[in-house]
Amino acid sequence: MSFGIILSAALLHELGHFILIKLCGAKIKRVDIEVLGAVIAYSEVDTSLNSDISIALGGIVFNLVAAVVGIAFFTCYYDLYLLIFIAANLSLAFVNMLPAAGLDGGRALNALLLKRFDIIKAERVSRVVSLVAKIFLIALSAMLMVLSCFNTAMIILFLLNFIHISN
Repeated sequence: MSFGIILSAALLHELGHFILIKLCGAKIKRVDIEVLGAVIAYSEVDTSLNSDISIALGGIVFNLVAAVVGIAFFTCYYDLYLLIFIAANLSLAFVNMLPAAGLDGGRALNALLLKRFDIIKAERVSRVVSLVAKIFLIALSAMLMVLSCFNTAMIILFLLNFIHISN
């Protein structure tokens, strides 16, 4: 049951991207399912940098809205699974806000920097900020692994983050 709830939060996240892609008038090329999520490839020639920022943040916004709706229901209806739904949506939103390459925050930051600077400076700043965000994510997952007394799920989370960040 918990896995299904977490999966629903991930699907809501991707639905947010999908809807924003459609609203921005871009064409979806393909959807790739990966270990740490999904990638919706769309025709970027059809979008502006503002559209790219909106698309990148669409999943985060959907997760935050879902969490707020979940919190509203939770005030009247106390349920563990509803709490898991809220936590899953907040977790997805906050992790994806990190300005790291491969995450939505990193894509939004890159588009924002391209609006302000030439491509060389934008990519240089984006790489440095991304590295700092990735180090933070590794440190956070390592801390969770230790605090959980090396819970198997936390070890897997740490390893997945480490592999993702190394690429």
